[in-house]
Amino acid sequence: MEVIDIKNKMKNIMLLIKSFFLLRPRFLSTLFFIPILYGFGWALSQPLSLFNFEEEHLSLIGTIFSFLLFIFLLSYWFYIRWNITSGWELIGITKHKFLKNFINFFQGILLALVLIILILFPLLLKNYISWTGEFSPIILLNSIALGLGVGFSEEIIFRGWLLEELKFEFNTKISIALQAIVFSFVHNLSNEIFWNIIGLRIGFILLGIFLSLVRIGNKGSLWNCIGIHGGLVGIWFFINHGLIEFKGNTPSFLAGPFTQKIPNPIGSFSAILILLFLCIFYAVKSKKYFLRRFN
Repeated sequence: MEVIDIKNKMKNIMLLIKSFFLLRPRFLSTLFFIPILYGFGWALSQPLSLFNFEEEHLSLIGTIFSFLLFIFLLSYWFYIRWNITSGWELIGITKHKFLKNFINFFQGILLALVLIILILFPLLLKNYISWTGEFSPIILLNSIALGLGVGFSEEIIFRGWLLEELKFEFNTKISIALQAIVFSFVHNLSNEIFWNIIGLRIGFILLGIFLSLVRIGNKGSLWNCIGIHGGLVGIWFFINHGLIEFKGNTPSFLAGPFTQKIPNPIGSFSAILILLFLCIFYAVKSKKYFLRRFN
């Protein structure tokens, strides 16, 4: 009897999930999908408070639970809503061509390194950075874990799931713009200076557009985007926790808005100019790709 009850409960849960996925108008499901998953993740993490987990750790664990639920439901989402059985391939995560995927991922990391060097270059010229050169294996491991975690999760959600979902409702250009705006505004900004907030929002929007264009240029593969995004996060974390130190008079418009003596380079004038150039370059490149494809 207990086994039958469990099966019935699971069946009812799946029917409830299916009903949610098929809400009308369709954008309601898209709008509330991630917040609902985040709520479930938060609820699942709360029993750990009994073991004296800190609030910051509980928040991280809740986010991990939410992402695992998202991964579990992703294929089901595309199958129920759009009758697509290959959801993972649709968003650019393929199991085959391992070597090619690895090369794309590694190229993304190299490009991220080049971008960071370009952002740091004017700061080095103005002598706003001092070299400390303290290497820590723990910081290196944390950097790798942070880069992989953020790069993989955010690219699957924004340049994968959200972009493809929007493309079912709008054309590609509108979908790229919308996911970039959402990507920008889901990032919580602790800085209260108006121009710093504007710079960060613009930087995140341009980064979202750039990564979308990179994915299009890679024929839909997400691995290059994961490498770029993960590389930017991981490398920046690593060099700012022992290798370099910003001087107190470093301007925010060159380094990006500061939080606890570490700037967010995405809001710097240099990053915005570089990302704007890359968006234009990859937009032209993507246009040529589509012309070759359809001629």
